[in-house]
This record gives sequence, structure tokens and C-alpha cells, in this order.
Amino acid sequence: MTKDARHSDRLGTLAVHAGLDPRAHEGAVTMPIYQSVTFAAPDTEGLEAVNSGKARGFVYSRVRNPTVMAAEQRLAALEGAQSAALFASGMAAVTGALAPLLQAGDELVALPDIYGVTLRYFTELLPRQGVTVRWATSLAPGDVAACVTEKTRVIYAETPTNPLVRIVDLPALAAIAHQAGAKLVVDGTLGGPMNQRPLELGADLLIHSATKYLNGHGDVLAGAVCGARSELRAVRSFSQANGGVMDPHAVWLLMRGMATYGLRMTRHNENGQRLAEFLAAHPAVGKVHYPGLANHDDHALAAKQMTGFGGLMSFEMASAEAARHVVDATRLFAIGPSVGGVESLISQPGNTSHYSVPPEKRREMGIGDTLVRISAGIEEAEDLIEDLTQALEDCK
Repeated sequence: MTKDARHSDRLGTLAVHAGLDPRAHEGAVTMPIYQSVTFAAPDTEGLEAVNSGKARGFVYSRVRNPTVMAAEQRLAALEGAQSAALFASGMAAVTGALAPLLQAGDELVALPDIYGVTLRYFTELLPRQGVTVRWATSLAPGDVAACVTEKTRVIYAETPTNPLVRIVDLPALAAIAHQAGAKLVVDGTLGGPMNQRPLELGADLLIHSATKYLNGHGDVLAGAVCGARSELRAVRSFSQANGGVMDPHAVWLLMRGMATYGLRMTRHNENGQRLAEFLAAHPAVGKVHYPGLANHDDHALAAKQMTGFGGLMSFEMASAEAARHVVDATRLFAIGPSVGGVESLISQPGNTSHYSVPPEKRREMGIGDTLVRISAGIEEAEDLIEDLTQALEDCK
């Protein structure tokens, strides 16, 4: 970290400077890409010192790489975490966070509103490993507590959730988990360090799909786990053995994206609020799911727990045909999965984030064919509103 960043805890400064000391890299103000698998040791004694942890250094990039380490330090600084570990995708980060905490015979308590592929992992893969997943009937802390047993090792939550943008009471869940001797693991992808800090609210491990807001440019698959050093040791050990690490060039792109994170997130928050208010007032639109709206079920909790409400929202149309029409009729909004990029995206979650979830399960989760999801990018809000206006014109 540079001298200036070391004396600042402000997000915008950390996003630019954390993890990089130009003096250590020939004066480079941008982190170099160490595109090398192997790092030569000066001698056998030096190699053994690095292998044993007695000296800092690099041997093999699956274990440790200078570019990767710099990006991990930057992310840890943004989240106020002691440590962070990068993975090759968000789902690799999910498995990397949970694998060290669970073994056959253990139980995981999951909140019901989670990403479709995470749900698939919990229903198809964890049971094969002998882990029982117990599903809370709602996001309410009391319903979560009702699922906890003496075998519970993890409580797993997302907040905000995708695509209904629900907010979870993190301090309450942390208290439940810790009273049971379990860990609270939180996917905080849609909040991000600007809008929500789960580790400060009691989470033990924080997961990011860094593909989304942290990178922000739709050109890198990346995941991350943040937390205390004591928690991250096992996470790193798993990633080294599993091999799901990031390539240094992809990490460099992620680091470049993080440098503008604060600027982009400010615009995402502004555009998200404006689009949600526009949609809420439109006669063709039913319920709008966005925590920045006063009538959102979790608005009070969001206002208490978050400092911004992000760019993700979803809304109900009168029919599946109307929902499909709006998606197809937009011009600026690209149709596709993912969120958090500079470009605005639109989709029906049943065709994207929750495509792998059986239709009946989707409906049970409140994700019907009439639901449309928007990820507001950083374009001019007026242009996005004009685009939605024309797309909704035939739906009155």
C-alpha cells in the first residue's frame, strides 16, 4: 500500500492505492502483471524458508502471485477485512468459503432467497458430501433460528438477494449463529463495500462474485472470500489444493476495475433509485422490488444496515407475455445474465439467474414468469427512463 493510502480509510482512496506500492515495482503506478507460473529461488535455503513461511516470497502462482496478492490486499482494505482470497468465479468462492467449514454429518442452514446456482449447489452437491441443508421458511431471524440444531456449522445468507432484492438482518443472524457455535457466511455481492459491510455487522466470512460490481466491466470472471486471517488460512489452503485460482491477467483487470469502484457505485445507486421510482409510478408496472423505495418490505432495515441501495431491481408485469415484451422491446438494455456492470441489463430471472431452478421451485420463491429484472448501469438515467418508457408503451 502506498504512503497516502496508508493514512486514509476513505473508500475512494483505498480503491486506487491499496495493495500497490510503486517503490516495490520499479515505480509503476499500475500494478504489473506477473504472468509467471514459477518463481526462481536464490538457493535451496531460500526456497525452504519461503515454503516454511519463515520468509515472504513466491514459488508457484497457484499458491501465491504478486499481482493476485496486491488485488487481495486492495479488496481486504475496501471491506475493512484482515484478509481476502480470490477465486476463479463467484461460485468457486462459495465452495471455497464453505468447504473448510463443513464435513459429512454437519448441517448448513440456508435462507430461502438465494442465487439459482447456489441453490443448485445446496440441493445437489452438498448432500452428496454428507452435508444436510436445512431451509428456513423465511428470512425472518426467528424462522432461521428454528432450523438450527447442535449439528449446525454454518448459517448462509445473501443480502441484498437476487432477484427480489430482500434485505437480511445480519446482526440478528450473527447472534443466532454464534450462540450455536456456528459461522455466518454471507454473499454480499449486491451490496458491496460502499453500500453494506457484512463483516462489520457480524458475518464471519464475506463472499463476492467479483465479476459484478467490484470489476464492473463484464470482462472478468472472479470470486472472493473476505474475513479474519484466522478464517482465511483454511480458505487459502482449500483454494491451493482445489486449484480454482485466478490468472494474473484476469486479476489485473479486476484490480483496474476496483480503482473506479467508488465512482461507478455512486452512479449505480443514483440510477437504481431513479429507475425504481419511475417504474413504481408507471401504470403498467405492478410491484417494484427495490429497497430504496419506502414501500419495500425491508426498507427500514435497508436504511439502517446500508448506505446505498445499488442498481439491481425487479418488477412485476401483468402477464408473462407483457414481461417478455418489455425485455424484448428495450434498446439500451442488453438482454442477458449478470449484474453490476457499466452497461444496463434486463432479463426475466427464469431465463437467467434462476434458469437452473425448476419452475415450481421458482414460483415458490416468488420468481414467476411475470417478473423482470434490471441491472442499472452507469448510462444517463434520462436515456434509460426513455428506453423503458417506449418499451412499456404497449403494456398499458
